[in-house]
Amino acid sequence: MEAKSLRGGSSIREAELQVGWPSRFRDENLLYAMEIQTDGPISCRTNTSLNPLGLQISALQDTPELLGFLRNTSSPPHRRKRAAGRAQSYSGKTLNCTNISCLRITCVVGRLDRGHSAVVKIRSRLWAHTFLQRRNDPYVLNSTVSFMVTALPYRIQPPTLPQHATSMGTLVLWGTPDVSFAVPLWVIILAILLGLLVLAMLTLAMWKCGFFDRARPPADDDVSDQERLTSDQIGDA
Repeated sequence: MEAKSLRGGSSIREAELQVGWPSRFRDENLLYAMEIQTDGPISCRTNTSLNPLGLQISALQDTPELLGFLRNTSSPPHRRKRAAGRAQSYSGKTLNCTNISCLRITCVVGRLDRGHSAVVKIRSRLWAHTFLQRRNDPYVLNSTVSFMVTALPYRIQPPTLPQHATSMGTLVLWGTPDVSFAVPLWVIILAILLGLLVLAMLTLAMWKCGFFDRARPPADDDVSDQERLTSDQIGDA
């Protein structure tokens, strides 16, 4: 889930919010948009339908990070800069609305008094199948956000109205397991020895039960002796 918040330092009468959401690359899903929720005097529309496959939407609660963002108590600026720098290190494989298909979200914001906010929540799923085919390649999915104030609740309007645009990256990186969680060599050797010991005990138990004994067919000499003995018994009679 991602939230876009519009909070101003002064009152506004009307504004427009634009969101570009990286949704598809050719015929493959990227961030599959499930639903859009709004909070405050704001209404949104999209250029395509949401959740076209009709996937079930789980009843997930807002995470502490999202709640902190909505309370305007999100991470300090230096942490955000560091995250942005990490995303830029993979700029060679950045996917944004210039090279992929984006879901376009247009929102009209009503009157906002100072200290109030309008929030757009976009719930989406990272389409893992698309990226599992490129397991060794890191990607950054860039969503864009821009707003433009169209009217202020004042009789005298300023020559220029506030507007701003920014982008946020979602890093998709399939990491290898941490070597600190590797199984020690002595554990592997002990497991092999225990396996061999159990196998030996099972073999001994089966041998004691006569599992490996089998009836041996009579040899030719034994048959001849049996026939000779039978013929001698008949002659004596």
